[in-house]
Amino acid sequence: MKEFRFEFFYFEVRLDMKDYLIIFWNFIKKYYIPIILFLAYAIITRIFNVCNCLVKLTIGFPCPGCGLTRACFSILRLDFVQAFKYNPLVFVIPIIVWVIIFSERPIIQKVYNSKLFWITLFIIVVTTYVLRLVFIYPDIPMDYYEHNLLNQIIKLFKGELFS
Repeated sequence: MKEFRFEFFYFEVRLDMKDYLIIFWNFIKKYYIPIILFLAYAIITRIFNVCNCLVKLTIGFPCPGCGLTRACFSILRLDFVQAFKYNPLVFVIPIIVWVIIFSERPIIQKVYNSKLFWITLFIIVVTTYVLRLVFIYPDIPMDYYEHNLLNQIIKLFKGELFS
C-alpha cells in the first residue's frame, strides 16, 4: 500500500514491508560482490587471528573506524554508553546505510547527491578521528599495531627482519 500526500513541499511515501524487502533485495543484488568480499575478509582475519583493520595492518596506526566492531557488539548488549566510548561514529553509520539503500527514492536522492551532506559527514568523521587520537590514543581501541606491514618493510630494508 502506497500513499502519496503533499505537506508544505514535503513528499511523503508510506511503504509496506514487501516494499522494504524489495528495496533491501535490490541493494543486495547491486552490492553482492563487495558484501561477499567483506565477509570473506572478516572470516579469514578471524580464522588466522590477524589484525582485521586494513589501515592498522598496513601502517600500524588506527583508522577512523577502529572500535566500530566493539561498538556494534555493545549496542547489541544495549550498552550505548560503552558503544559511544568505543567509537561515536557507530550512531552515524545507520544514517549513512539508510541513505545509500534508499538513494533511488526522490527525497533521499537529493540528500545522496548533496555535496553538503557528504562534506558534513567528512567533517564529522575527521573531527571525531582527531579527537579520538588526541584523547584516547594509545589506549584500546586506538592502539598501535607493531607487526604492521610498513614496520616489516622498514625492518627488511634495515636488515633487522631476519636478525
